[in-house]
Amino acid sequence: MPQLFRLRPLALALLLSASTVAGAQGNNSYVEGLEDSIAAYTVSDFASHGPQPDGFRHVKLRFRETDTGTRSYLLCGQVHIGTGAKAEWADFATIKTDPYEQWLGGPAADMCAKATPVTGGRDLAPLLEQQLGPKASQPTAP
Repeated sequence: MPQLFRLRPLALALLLSASTVAGAQGNNSYVEGLEDSIAAYTVSDFASHGPQPDGFRHVKLRFRETDTGTRSYLLCGQVHIGTGAKAEWADFATIKTDPYEQWLGGPAADMCAKATPVTGGRDLAPLLEQQLGPKASQPTAP
């Protein structure tokens, strides 16, 4: 009987933490805050380090879950780079770390393919283009 009383607080703590995570996942302001902060890192990185984007498409917030159950959030999408015959769409991923990492090409596509879309997320391509300023044009999406 004494063992049962020791397990009750643990069970209650696990139940409360699970509901807190689920509540945060469904909270639109929480999701929008993540989207906005990672979008700002994305634009800042492209502006500081290049390549100079001409546009964005299919940009969504996603997450990966670790073995311990914590979530790592990332912004996944495509960026339009180059001009003329050399213009192309490239996959990118901006990962929320300390404060962020940015990946382009194959590694970004692999990371994003393994991540889960965040419920209630929106396409952030227009936001990225707005934050990037007048240099971003809207290339024709296939």
